[in-house]
Amino acid sequence: MTRTKPPTKVKDKRQQAESEFARVIENVCAQGFHGTASVSVNVQDGHVQYTRVVVDRRV
Repeated sequence: MTRTKPPTKVKDKRQQAESEFARVIENVCAQGFHGTASVSVNVQDGHVQYTRVVVDRRV
């Protein structure tokens, strides 16, 4: 099952990328989590274009 959330408008995409990374670290660094997590940031000319968060949890 895939859950997506609607994109939110944020003026500073760098701040958004940092907050997504912090949220991923907080969620996966918990006892009982097994899997992988990644945050990909697409940058063009020094500006963050978009951030992609992927969490793969093993059950």
